[in-house]
Amino acid sequence: MHLLGPLLFTLFAIVAVVMAVLFRSGHQAARAAVVGELARRGIRHSALGGDGRLVPGAPNALDAPTFGILLERSDGMRVSLSPNTTQGAATLPGFGPIHPQLTLVEFDLPLPDQMICAHDRAQAVFGPFPPPALRTGHPHFDQRFGIFVRPAEGHGYRPTPSDPAPWARSPSAGALFTDFYTLGFVALHVHGGRGRMLFAPQAVDGLVAALDTGAALARPHEPRAPRRPPTRLATTHALVVLIGVLGSVPMTFGIPFLPHLTETGLAVAGYEVACPRGGTFDKGYRNRSDTCKLPNNTTYRAESSAYIGWQFALWSPFEIGIIAAATAAFYKTRRDAARDVERSLTQR
Repeated sequence: MHLLGPLLFTLFAIVAVVMAVLFRSGHQAARAAVVGELARRGIRHSALGGDGRLVPGAPNALDAPTFGILLERSDGMRVSLSPNTTQGAATLPGFGPIHPQLTLVEFDLPLPDQMICAHDRAQAVFGPFPPPALRTGHPHFDQRFGIFVRPAEGHGYRPTPSDPAPWARSPSAGALFTDFYTLGFVALHVHGGRGRMLFAPQAVDGLVAALDTGAALARPHEPRAPRRPPTRLATTHALVVLIGVLGSVPMTFGIPFLPHLTETGLAVAGYEVACPRGGTFDKGYRNRSDTCKLPNNTTYRAESSAYIGWQFALWSPFEIGIIAAATAAFYKTRRDAARDVERSLTQR
């Protein structure tokens, strides 16, 4: 009877460890498929530190891009998600120094100097008297955003009579507006033929879609279909913490109170070890030893070492199983996220 608990918990630990190994292998295979798809597209990937420098650990960056990632194409286009709020969005006028984490796309864009942003942000960009907002002709977009071109006397902007947004009336306009919506467009800044565009934080396939959107914006005469909505960023930390906390509660609070769980009519399996000749286990404190009290009120010394060994055999596999289950849940979530990203990339 007293071996049933340790055996069940040992079985649980073995199953959890096997599942963790399987999910980890599946995650590595899915991540390798994502790396292969990026390489096929000519995209290099690197981890990005909080100071803007490249750091080792690029595969981990693919799993958790919000910790910092940089994707760069062979034509010079690049997209990044910096873990530092003073990077990325803060490099655009009116965005900084503290701003929520956003996707930043940088690319050559042969358009007049301009800023496309929300109407209520124009004053943060241009000061108390921003230039009048130009329209794209797309009502839903124009309701939230405006095209702002500084007048001729402005500093750092080249006045030009040319159309500031030819892409809005191009064959790919419909697809571009759809991409703006699905990727969470925030702003576009053009200066000196170089564009910087902000989107909501994205998973890897969303970062690739942001690169494609920037390329389409630079070449709007090429018709294209709207991109599929990107996958959602995976969040696994809350799940792992929850499983760890739930597993720690029995380990933390159960062992000290286990000797007190025996009452009249209730037997705990461990007492078969502590009191092999029968009786009720009485936990000793301070200088008093553990004893077993028989029905005739006589006592004898309990097998404390055997009882402690039984508790260790009971709770150690349980705690190992909880840790392995949390690890399995972590890798399963990341495996599923990597598979979703890989499917999204290959279907584009």
